[in-house]
Amino acid sequence: MGRVLLYNTQPLQFTSQPLFVSELANLPFQSMEPIIHICHVKTHRAIGLLSNRYFVLWQYTPSENLLIKFCNPYQYDFIRCHYNSKFDYIIFAFIDGFILIYEINQMKHIRRYHYHWKIITDLENSKDQNLLLSSSIDHIINIWNLGKKKLINKKNTILFSITKVKVKSLKLFTDMQRIARITALAEDNSSILISPVSGCCLNYVSNIAKKPIKQILHDISRSNIYSLQFDGEIVLYRADNNPCVAEYKIRTKSEQYAITCMTLINPMRTQLFNINTMQTSVEKSLDKQVVFFGHANGYISLFQGDSLIMEPILAHKTSILCLETSLTSMEMSNILFTNCEILLSSSTDRTIYLWNLTISKLDESIQLIHMLTIEQEKNISFESIKYLSMIDNFIVANYSDQNYLHIWQLLNISIRTSIQNQWGIVEHPTKGSHHHGQVQAITATPKLKLFASSDSEGCIKIWDNTNSLLRELYLDRSLCAIEFLLQNGELIIAYQNNIHLILPENYLPNYTKFKIKQQNSINYIAENNRLEVIERFSIPYQSIPIFV
Repeated sequence: MGRVLLYNTQPLQFTSQPLFVSELANLPFQSMEPIIHICHVKTHRAIGLLSNRYFVLWQYTPSENLLIKFCNPYQYDFIRCHYNSKFDYIIFAFIDGFILIYEINQMKHIRRYHYHWKIITDLENSKDQNLLLSSSIDHIINIWNLGKKKLINKKNTILFSITKVKVKSLKLFTDMQRIARITALAEDNSSILISPVSGCCLNYVSNIAKKPIKQILHDISRSNIYSLQFDGEIVLYRADNNPCVAEYKIRTKSEQYAITCMTLINPMRTQLFNINTMQTSVEKSLDKQVVFFGHANGYISLFQGDSLIMEPILAHKTSILCLETSLTSMEMSNILFTNCEILLSSSTDRTIYLWNLTISKLDESIQLIHMLTIEQEKNISFESIKYLSMIDNFIVANYSDQNYLHIWQLLNISIRTSIQNQWGIVEHPTKGSHHHGQVQAITATPKLKLFASSDSEGCIKIWDNTNSLLRELYLDRSLCAIEFLLQNGELIIAYQNNIHLILPENYLPNYTKFKIKQQNSINYIAENNRLEVIERFSIPYQSIPIFV
């Protein structure tokens, strides 16, 4: 109706409602002319009021006063206004996707942009006010450098999941029944289970222990969620309920054996599936995922494997920091890693060990067979590995004191040496495209042979398997996590308190000509029909049974 009401948002009592002060009088709008947007122009102690045809700058202190009345100079209606205090710019967006920038003091025209072709939905500054982000209803985000007055990035994103919380990490989990879940670890250390098909939030995992969470693991085959705390204790939840119910706590008998990391692997994707000496009881266990723990004393232990058992193995001389499962494209080749998943481990001594799974002929227990050791070159880093991943025969790592990736390629030289399991190691050094901020996540997709990394400054870098930089995506510091959603390269990002989807054709140069064997997208089943939702109940953290 063209009316503007002024409230005091700092009342005497914290729980009080904002206090009505007055209605702004004598605004230069026509009667009943709708005001469609308001922005705060704090440098001038004023607010910007926008109708379809007029922009009004109204000073609210020390006295109410009209500073500017500006008529729409363009043929289409205003839709948004936005103020940038660093450059003292007022920015207008129009319903056809057009953007005009003015210097607000004299309303001097500075720049025009026309890279959107649909209605603009929002304008936002980066934290340092150097960048302007604009979004439109066709899911396009443009990023502008206001100092250099140019477009520096354009990307197509789709709102994938509405979380309304800051997400610290994302992880995709699957099982052999084509069931998949995304786990999102929130800033308050609660977790959300998300469907990779619809983006819907399926289950909520509260942080019942009220402690910082180091890692979340989802065993879909048993509907279990492992929540590892920094003190080495794990709370196990059942995912049948919403919110998920804590069943028991897992802890070691002493801090010397404290759990430091965990991973799971599906036996059907390992060499166990090809071993013919297993009995029927063992074969029945192959459709369930196997959970491994890494410990502070360098041991790797098997925690959950049904009829599969394993004696803990001393894998490292120092504390294990990373325990990961390789990703494989399941392509047939003379390289073992392309059709068989293995385990990777790294400790405080910065060495990386590769482990294959086999069955002992004596007692049919699982054995971890050391395959390969990767040691850093001289003076690569004096800090431990922070992130570790592997796709096929490519290993990627990030050291905690560095802002780039190291990639090693494993080559099968057994053909020439006639010695089984002989591997050559080739390191692909970085090409100089370092992150400017601290690396916060890495992820990989085996089919495209791509790695992605993100940093604390809001930048995403896409790398190929030779560590060549393919693409950079610039967002802002609200970027918190990234994860490849499918093998074909769909990338989800935790950004501005929601999760967004970026398709590979929108970030890969010449995607249609990308020389890969295309594979149809995996149709994940969003729900597990075998599970039954049982009656909801809650139990205090102190009363949860302890598994030692």
